[in-house]
Amino acid sequence: MKRLISVIIATAILLTCLPFAFSVSAAEYEPGTYLVTATGGVRLYENAQQSLDFATSAPEGAYLTVIRVSDGFGYTIYDSVYGWIDLTSGVEFKDSMPAVTDKNKIEGARAIHITRVPDKTVYVSGEESADITGLEVSIVFDDEQGSMMPVTGYKVAFPDLIETGRKSVTVYYGGFSTTFGITVVRVPVTGIMVTKPSKTTFIEGEPVSFDGLTVTAYFSDGRDGGKGIVLDEGEYTLSGVAEGDTTLAPGTYEVTVEYMYPEITASFHIYVTGKSVTSLKLLRLPASLILYQGQTFNTADFELSATYDNGETEIIKDFDIEYDNMQVGTGFTARIYYMDKYVAFEYSVRELFEDGIELGDTSRVGSYIDEEVNFSHLEVYVVYNSGEKKLIEDYTITHEINTSEIGTYPVTVTYGEFRATFDYTVAKRNETRIGDINADGKVNAADARLALRGAAKVDVLEGEAFYAADVDADGKITAKDARKILRVAAGLETF
Repeated sequence: MKRLISVIIATAILLTCLPFAFSVSAAEYEPGTYLVTATGGVRLYENAQQSLDFATSAPEGAYLTVIRVSDGFGYTIYDSVYGWIDLTSGVEFKDSMPAVTDKNKIEGARAIHITRVPDKTVYVSGEESADITGLEVSIVFDDEQGSMMPVTGYKVAFPDLIETGRKSVTVYYGGFSTTFGITVVRVPVTGIMVTKPSKTTFIEGEPVSFDGLTVTAYFSDGRDGGKGIVLDEGEYTLSGVAEGDTTLAPGTYEVTVEYMYPEITASFHIYVTGKSVTSLKLLRLPASLILYQGQTFNTADFELSATYDNGETEIIKDFDIEYDNMQVGTGFTARIYYMDKYVAFEYSVRELFEDGIELGDTSRVGSYIDEEVNFSHLEVYVVYNSGEKKLIEDYTITHEINTSEIGTYPVTVTYGEFRATFDYTVAKRNETRIGDINADGKVNAADARLALRGAAKVDVLEGEAFYAADVDADGKITAKDARKILRVAAGLETF
């Protein structure tokens, strides 16, 4: 049983190593797979003839891979032993030899050999593809005669055919490799001539076009009949300016045309002139064309487009506004300037005056019993007739607040001729634990998060929650308070 397994393994190795279909030999027999049909098996002789000297025997039912034939005998392997079998009796041909992979060597072979180089061994750089017509490869066996057998199905790896010089081509077959030489020569081009594009002057911002450009190459091998050959666009390269470029400033630019080799070049120039505005158009005006003294229009409230002599139109954001008059009145003219053009519109100017005062949120303006009166959270704004308002500090406050009694007390704020009032609250302080903003009896990360949201004005903290969050007692909630609460919650600090 062991011997049969060895036969199957050895045969499988050879079949894997030789996945290649050989041509049928001129002899009566050909390489391939044979089944032993003789009842007593067949012998593997040391030479291609029957003799008393034999290496081993293959039993009936064994499959043998014959890798070459000679005078009715086939060279094969069985149980790791090489020898010759008589193909005239005791065996039955089953299949031609399968293909060879590059990963495994053929048992009994020692190398491959180029018996004939291809018909083509000289290539013109960049113009020709690899050609192995005429290539003949043989496998060399590891016997005394170094006998060889032609093979096909080999792989050929060519180098690039662009760079000139002597190069090697590698042939692979059955785990072996060998090389032969080729030569890559320069294209016999002597020079090129450029016919300029139909347009070489462009306005700033206009896309560059090379329409009408032709490049003619001249050769020394007579292929052009002395008249040159007009090249396709993909056969040459342009540098200096890119097709379609719209970013060129006014000036002169050189465009270089190159074909095949760095020294085979020609050039021409293009010219870019400055673009100019042909017209401006106001697409949008502010909702109101009334200014108050000291004001100007916000350019973001306008939408302006410019049209250039290159046909381009774009929205303009960087422009200047010039005003005729900023005194009170109507029917004034303002001009929007861009480059050397302008567009006008009418506006009016009204007197700007203070129209009253306005108080901010007073809900947090107050104190606890027996504390000092505190107006630190009071915000006062002066309101103008234009609707604008400005925070002020030069106001006066009058009140009769008794901080020893709980209650609400009227407070009057005066600014010039304007007055506003609000109620100031004196309240009883509850037992608020500093840092416990959510009043759950403990200071933790949840409180720090509430303080941070209060500092960012995401949440509004009022009353006891405000005083619990204002751990540094500066009258406001900041990220500093949130950080302190978090460090206390982590046990790193104490209040």
